[in-house]
Amino acid sequence: MNRDYELIDFGNGRKLERFGAIVLDRPEILATGSCSLRQSKWQELASAKFVESSKTKGKWIKHGPVPVSWDFSFDDGKHTWQALLALSPFKHIGIFPEQSAHWKFLMKQVKRGDRVLNLFGYTGAASLSAAAVGGDVFHVDSSKSIVKKAAENANASSIDGIHWVVEDALAFAKKEVKRGNKYQFIIMDPPIYGRGKRGEHWKLEDLLPDLVATSAALLSRKGTLILNTYSPKIEIDDMVRIAETSKLRVDKKGWLSVSAGTRKLKLSRFVVCASA
Repeated sequence: MNRDYELIDFGNGRKLERFGAIVLDRPEILATGSCSLRQSKWQELASAKFVESSKTKGKWIKHGPVPVSWDFSFDDGKHTWQALLALSPFKHIGIFPEQSAHWKFLMKQVKRGDRVLNLFGYTGAASLSAAAVGGDVFHVDSSKSIVKKAAENANASSIDGIHWVVEDALAFAKKEVKRGNKYQFIIMDPPIYGRGKRGEHWKLEDLLPDLVATSAALLSRKGTLILNTYSPKIEIDDMVRIAETSKLRVDKKGWLSVSAGTRKLKLSRFVVCASA
């Protein structure tokens, strides 16, 4: 794992992580079992603790000085990018360290000039990884403020040339199909639920087949699709079935995880698929 990140401990529905010099105590429903460290040690180490007020929101209780934002650095031994992290009312801080396996994959596999589409791009970790090695990256997210943060991360990393697209990810992908565009790599980590342009609500389990089929139509010959989900309603077998229905070959599947010593915390299901 990157030197700027460490999973210190987890259990009892929480995880204790270090991001640079900042240690955070956050809820994690998948952190089952008992902690390795005593609660007093958690309190001693944590810079801040997130306390939930609802399923989606809460507040941070600071145990020490925490800057408004701080730097996080990632590298694969050859290339480096940076992101600005910050506490939010949704327990997230701007990065998901378990996805580093995908970042490393992109930094190893993307060749200069390869077209890379990052749907639901969030703050841009995957986009920065692909762009750092010369990929022609299109970063798509429906939130203007989130895309702005991703662009700030690119600027902090001295990475330019990323195409920033503020638009619904599926709508953009469908337009790209009509335009006849193709991509060597597509990566997506869609949210569990969302709202359409007309205010209609959607759930990922209903939308995923269309997302994958549209992405498959955008892949170039021998292109790669990386699909990641945190939805508890979508199993790996569901992802494989949906991919194969779209005539994609599943080359790899499993869980994205982080480790504290010999203990592994599984956080997200994924598949890596190839077009014919």
